[in-house]
Amino acid sequence: MPEGPSLIYLREKLSPYTGKKVTAAGGYTDMPTAWLKNKKLLEIKTWGKHLLLRFATGTVRIHLMLFGSVLINKRKKVNASFYLHFGKDELNFYVVKAQKLAQPLDEIYDWRTDIMSKIYDSKHVRKLLKSHGDEMIGDILLNQEVFTGVGNIIRNEILFRSKLHPLTLIKNVPSAVLTILLKETKKYGKQFLQEKKAGTFGQHWEVYERKECPRDTSAIKKEITGKTKRKTYYCPHCQEKYR
Repeated sequence: MPEGPSLIYLREKLSPYTGKKVTAAGGYTDMPTAWLKNKKLLEIKTWGKHLLLRFATGTVRIHLMLFGSVLINKRKKVNASFYLHFGKDELNFYVVKAQKLAQPLDEIYDWRTDIMSKIYDSKHVRKLLKSHGDEMIGDILLNQEVFTGVGNIIRNEILFRSKLHPLTLIKNVPSAVLTILLKETKKYGKQFLQEKKAGTFGQHWEVYERKECPRDTSAIKKEITGKTKRKTYYCPHCQEKYR
């Protein structure tokens, strides 16, 4: 599943179509598409894993789900879930969920929780965590209402960089360690994006899909953990489980 930085990367690739008029729209999406014809694409935004295409009469929210993809001026042999044509140019979205949003985006989204947002607010996120004290940090990191844009790769990497065990309950995480985690979340989000742009993504993972801890050379554990049942990589020696 794409993570927040991947959506920023996609947004930048689609940015040349901002200001252009839609000449055709369709796909096998349940969302009606007639309202998009002859409308100008005013803005492209993201909120975590949501791609938001804003028009004067509404916004198309696209969720890439687990296996979604986008092709620019190319097509697959299968039909697109959703497509937009801008004259001779076309955007084809495959295995995505498209939905029309009628409300202003600021009424729907809290940009303060988005790790890639300019107004990401770690103090606000810290307050949200207070109501999740009995949950494991490895689970809550995938809660998009709290850590918007964090996916499994980011989750594993920031826990390792914060020396924090994924099964630690939030109420037991020391304040200083939580501060480090929140800083690493923003920091690694930027690194993720830079590596996507440079074509080096995955080359600098410290724990994800690694076999040996780069800090102490001990064996990295790979387990399915928590209520989210996600693949987790961690060092049993240097990532502390607080009690």
